[in-house]
Amino acid sequence: MSRATFQWLVDELREQLTRSDTDMRTAVSVEERVAVALWWFANTTNYRLVGNQFGLARSTVAGIVAEVALAMELKLLKKMVHLGPHEQIIAGFAAMGFPQAVGAVDGCHVAIRAPPGQANEYINRKKFYSVLLQGTVDHRGRFTDVVIGHSGKNHDAHVLRCSNLIDLMDAGVWVRGNPTITINGVHVPPVILADSAYPLRRWLMTPYGGHVGPQELRFNTVHSRCRNVVERAFGRLKARWRCIGTLLPVQQENINSVIAACVILHNLCEERGHAAPDESVNSNNSTVANDEVEPDPPLDDERQLQEGRRVRAAITTLIWERRGRRR
Repeated sequence: MSRATFQWLVDELREQLTRSDTDMRTAVSVEERVAVALWWFANTTNYRLVGNQFGLARSTVAGIVAEVALAMELKLLKKMVHLGPHEQIIAGFAAMGFPQAVGAVDGCHVAIRAPPGQANEYINRKKFYSVLLQGTVDHRGRFTDVVIGHSGKNHDAHVLRCSNLIDLMDAGVWVRGNPTITINGVHVPPVILADSAYPLRRWLMTPYGGHVGPQELRFNTVHSRCRNVVERAFGRLKARWRCIGTLLPVQQENINSVIAACVILHNLCEERGHAAPDESVNSNNSTVANDEVEPDPPLDDERQLQEGRRVRAAITTLIWERRGRRR
């Protein structure tokens, strides 16, 4: 992170952190508190070692990390995580081969310590304790919507069902004006790309399963290439902010704030062109493979499925007709 970006972050958080000053940390400047938290977010180290680096007690570092994470969540989450200009996003996905896409969504597991008295509620199918981060990203891998904190025991489709995203997309209001195009006589709204763990929906495009023909295979290939932006975004997120790429050692009440802070910092780095380290950090804690989870009950009625099939078929035909225009 550059000095200019660090200073912007300090200035944004100064009022919030000044308001939350406690007697224990009044001697620690806002700049130092932000630096302490960033150091901890970015490294797989404990509070004591960070304290040694900054000349602070372990308990002080723990308090600072929780305080800065909460300040970032309260002050910056809505400011930094939102849908940008949809025309640019649709054009970006179209340049990769998929028309009318405004995002890609997936779920990511963040490993946590066993919650006291609730361990069985948080153990996932890979047999570690986790919470889920559902992330929707644009064509560049910038998060535009997140849902944080569901137990890792839950299915991706369940998290979607509980999110505001599904209501906003159903109502056609998440994308301003809900710009719709007509493809082969089918009205196609802005769509989000998802893997097979999610239900096919008018605005939620999943790949074809089973034995497929050449057109469906072409759709799946383009779909996979474009949807991969969300997987790469999770990779960069965990590579930059390594605290969530390993076991997150914070109290349960601070888990969501720390994850939110890391998402905010990811977007900040993406927008300012700060390169990420190697994305292949600790992949054991990444998204659970879809073939290892049981199917979730259908999300909606048959009408939703039929509408999704019509939209997907129209897009499939268009992608097939445009084959060869992009390598």
